[in-house]
Amino acid sequence: MPDLRELRTFVAVAEERNFTRAAERLHLAQQAVSKSVGRLERELGVELLERTTREVRLTAAGAALLESGREALGAADAAFARAREVGRGLAGTVRIGVSPAVGQAVLEDIAAVLRDGAPDLAISLLEVRPGDVGRLLRDRELDLVVARTSLHGPGADSAALRPTPAVLAVPAGHPLAGADAVRLAELDGERLLTWSPPGTPYTDLLVSRLAAAGARVEPVESRITGSAGLAELAERNAVALMPEGWPGRADVVLLALADEVTLPLVVLWPTGAPSPAVRRLRARMATSA
Repeated sequence: MPDLRELRTFVAVAEERNFTRAAERLHLAQQAVSKSVGRLERELGVELLERTTREVRLTAAGAALLESGREALGAADAAFARAREVGRGLAGTVRIGVSPAVGQAVLEDIAAVLRDGAPDLAISLLEVRPGDVGRLLRDRELDLVVARTSLHGPGADSAALRPTPAVLAVPAGHPLAGADAVRLAELDGERLLTWSPPGTPYTDLLVSRLAAAGARVEPVESRITGSAGLAELAERNAVALMPEGWPGRADVVLLALADEVTLPLVVLWPTGAPSPAVRRLRARMATSA
């Protein structure tokens, strides 16, 4: 069965109408080019070239193969290029799981990093709950997950990314709404709106951080995930620690924190060697960046 190397050699000879020039173009010895074309003719059972001492002419079969062979080589080259781009994370689709507390600004940073130099790369985002992360990664339903805490258990590896500065969100009528900056200790006795219930890593992390600053809070889980959950602040009489850059609302005031609080950010992927997408995120959004 003829292979692509034989076809590529024949196309070069057919286009150059000369074995010597074809050999130079392919960086091969002239004898190797001649043998390749001869082998192709034997495999096909037809004569492709008429050889004389002065020139090389195409037979009817050779002319037909040159026309379709160019198309075949172009399609093969495109397929190989596509495979390389997908393998390097420059094309195809990256399926990213996102925990509700990540925030829009972080997602925009991630998209910018992954698509830098890869305009053909598509990004699919799926909001995930902490309890589903391990299964989705183990089953390879997601390529990576961006969250605020790591997964404890088998099936996933993780690495820290650059943490996100935090701000305080309060209802417009809250006593702290007019403050320039708020200390964590001032939140003592408040209800804290969270995106997962007590007992989950990120909620427990926030509660512990506040307790260490002298603020005992009551966590209340939002019934609406994402930025829309801030609509519950007034209804639940609660405040929330949010990543900087979170979309605002007319009925919510975002305040600076005097304690310079940051929220951890991690990338998780199925156990094993990280994908090109994960490697690029770690290189561009590392904790030291």
